Amino acid sequence: MTIRFATIEDIPKLANYWREHEQGRFGHLPFDEARFSATMKMLIEAQGSHCLFVSDDQEHCPCGVLAGKIDYYYFSSQPVAQLILYWVHPGHRSGSMAIKLMMAFRKWAENRKAAELVVGVTSGEDIERTDRFLKKIGFQLTGGNYAMPLAKPE
Repeated sequence: MTIRFATIEDIPKLANYWREHEQGRFGHLPFDEARFSATMKMLIEAQGSHCLFVSDDQEHCPCGVLAGKIDYYYFSSQPVAQLILYWVHPGHRSGSMAIKLMMAFRKWAENRKAAELVVGVTSGEDIERTDRFLKKIGFQLTGGNYAMPLAKPE
């Protein structure tokens, strides 16, 4: 298993994973492959301020992905690293891949002099397990995420 920066060639495989696996509470939203692909391409091309890591399995197939960016709080000029996307194929969630992806993100953030890592958990999946995982690797709970579904516009 290796962690590396994503390439343009990874985008179709990542899109297939997204299409094939129900995405927790986001399952009610239609998947827009063109938007997904454009976003992944932007993340790959904006490597200074953004990152897109993939984790390859033994067959050199991406089966985990983490995207992040350098951002700023509205009150400070100190950079912080903010998680955008973090997904590990269900068949690999019990191994070390999840930790290694997060450690790659941490190293990337440290190299950019970020003051902290900011991770939001918005999937609605395995919230307790995710909480234990994040605390185990050094995160502190600072609040929560809330969502309110709205009626689809006509």
